[in-house]
Amino acid sequence: MGFYYFSLFSWMAFAIYFAIVAAIIIKICETNKLSKYWKVGLLTVAFIAPWTEELWIAYNFGQLCRKDAGLFINKTVEVEGYYNDTGVTRLPPDSHYRFIESPDGKREFHRVDRASSQEAESARKWYEKEYKGNRLEKGKNEWIRHSVNDRMQVIVEIDTGYAWRVTKLDKPTARYHYLKDHGVPLTHKVGRQMSKVVDSETGQELGRYTRYYREAYWFLIALSAPNMGCDGPTSGPPKSSFLIYEDILKPLRKP
Repeated sequence: MGFYYFSLFSWMAFAIYFAIVAAIIIKICETNKLSKYWKVGLLTVAFIAPWTEELWIAYNFGQLCRKDAGLFINKTVEVEGYYNDTGVTRLPPDSHYRFIESPDGKREFHRVDRASSQEAESARKWYEKEYKGNRLEKGKNEWIRHSVNDRMQVIVEIDTGYAWRVTKLDKPTARYHYLKDHGVPLTHKVGRQMSKVVDSETGQELGRYTRYYREAYWFLIALSAPNMGCDGPTSGPPKSSFLIYEDILKPLRKP
């Protein structure tokens, strides 16, 4: 079971509710001369009724957490790069991957590689020629965006000098795909978040990380009601994160 926390205000509200309902039930039973079994039964129902939603949510949440939450790795591979479904637009300077592909939000895709020093220099010369007298200075977080052709551009970060190449693609070309969903409802107030790595050629799932979450019961009274999550059958620190590609897709070693 995965019960939500019970706030002091919720307990106070429940106590007030039960006191009022119990008084009404007792009055009705005495007026109609019902047996004590009726009285006990109705009081029991009144006591349990507000908690039925919480019991249902907690049961389903607990079952899912015990079933398949957490990190499962079937295979690791060495790669030059991969397809990232979350929409990466930049290859960080400290990344050990040589490229990343991702959707561009316009039903198309792009590939991000490190640009060569020659490409970066060409972009600078193009800018100086195109925008005479407009000097880019460090500390202003500015970039040069040089369109080499209708499918490729080179971007140079002025502050660091780091440059990368962005190429339009009709579809992903990388074999291994990192996919992530941001929340899928499964049952009442219980959902799943998952990330996985798939071999697009064979359809094999190399690994996945699953986290289940639950929402608060209906009569929670608190300053906030954050989702409660689990990534395994026991509590404790996360066993991984949604960035499982780091555990599965190992950057290809330089020859």
